[in-house]
Amino acid sequence: MTSISLLGCASYLPEAIIDNSFFGEDAKPRKSVMFKGTKLRHHVAPGETPVDMIERATSTLADRLELKTDKAFDIILTNVTCPEMPFTGCGAEVRHRLSSNARWILDLHNGGCVSFLAMVDLARAIMQANEAKTALVCNVQNAAGRLFALPANRRRAQSAVPGDGCGVAFLAASEESPFESIVLRTYGEYAGDMQLVRDNGLKWWEPYAPTPYIDFAEERVASIVSRGNRIVPELMHEAREAAGLVPDQVRWMITNQPNPFFLRNWREAMCMPAEAHIQTFEEHGNLFGAALPICLERGIESGRIQRGHRVLFGGFAHAGDYAAAAVLRWGPVR
Repeated sequence: MTSISLLGCASYLPEAIIDNSFFGEDAKPRKSVMFKGTKLRHHVAPGETPVDMIERATSTLADRLELKTDKAFDIILTNVTCPEMPFTGCGAEVRHRLSSNARWILDLHNGGCVSFLAMVDLARAIMQANEAKTALVCNVQNAAGRLFALPANRRRAQSAVPGDGCGVAFLAASEESPFESIVLRTYGEYAGDMQLVRDNGLKWWEPYAPTPYIDFAEERVASIVSRGNRIVPELMHEAREAAGLVPDQVRWMITNQPNPFFLRNWREAMCMPAEAHIQTFEEHGNLFGAALPICLERGIESGRIQRGHRVLFGGFAHAGDYAAAAVLRWGPVR
């Protein structure tokens, strides 16, 4: 089996920093543990596109690794929370902006908060079946400024939690800084527990209707919290064991970051101290799929993650329909 290594990552965060006052003093009280704990977040600008965000993050990545973007990537994979177009992704335009000669361009719509690991696994599968050797993996979270910031939505409990950002990673078929295990699971029975709805019942594509919003039905929140607390540690244990590691061999932990309660419960379930769990929830909010590469960059650039350290990834998406975990042994030469 082809080993896939992560040789570098970079991020882009929009300029606008939004504090809690943006959502109004009369905002609906955040009673549920699902929607508490963040203080700041970034919001995309009105004209800022996913391609803009990927281009800026990739520019930072290319500078760090001395990459030529026209030749560096055989594969480009993207996951964007709010695509600009209903019928197509942004991968083709990303390829054009980077002047890339990448052959495999795929825009993933599923995977949500664990789409980063899903794209890593997909890149490995393409490399195994073809002559591809390198990949650019791109996660864009832009729902905060696009959907949750709409005037009709600001007072909703869930609107203050998301933040926007982009994380990209450079992957290669090598043993230099390998993923030692990747575990993916799909739980289709939970797929209907998060919906894009309008108060009058019309579908999102129907005209002249109230503003759509992401609905977490109150009666389902407790079930979502319960399954998140169960599924994510299960997969992280499985990924660690698949890598042949005992708990003491894992130095760092990175997960998606829905709220501080999940973060605490997950690290306690894995017997990891708070300082070993790299996260940015208070300052960046819920970054959805972009959280994993952005937090990985934070750990590397701060000097905490060093050559030879094992990083345990984990998380779940939406209301629990996708979940994933992985172990990375960090160690690129440059």
